[in-house]
Amino acid sequence: MQSDGRQTSASSAREQLSGLLTAFLAKAPETTSALLASGDGLKMAWTEQPADEADNLAAVTSGLYSLGRQQFKACPGGTRQVVVEHDGGTLFVMSAGSQFGDAEAVRTVLAVVTTPRADAGHVGYEMESFIRGLDEHLVVAARVNAFGGQGL
Repeated sequence: MQSDGRQTSASSAREQLSGLLTAFLAKAPETTSALLASGDGLKMAWTEQPADEADNLAAVTSGLYSLGRQQFKACPGGTRQVVVEHDGGTLFVMSAGSQFGDAEAVRTVLAVVTTPRADAGHVGYEMESFIRGLDEHLVVAARVNAFGGQGL
């Protein structure tokens, strides 16, 4: 822990978000895991999986979301959701920030993995409800590198 308490504060925030994700899983039957990741692929909070698997899911989630955004970069508005269906389940990736058009923000994304039996409509509804409850806290400001220039 740092002497000013920043480490404890970051851990506490992650634990609170992970607790909210656990509560989310209870509301959406047939979900197996949930994760919040930064737009640049770093896990922020996760549940129901080892940390190394969460790292992998965060990277995949960020990549999928970025590909979706790239396809529609000339269009107004923003990418809200990417869905990957597989015989083993479904991966839902949803923007967790309402500022879709803000090019100066690194978006936070919510990823949810389900079994094949999950009701996609119910999962989507619960994801939107979860995001609405946290919206103002989930858009991460663009990074500024140590030399004062814009990052990412």
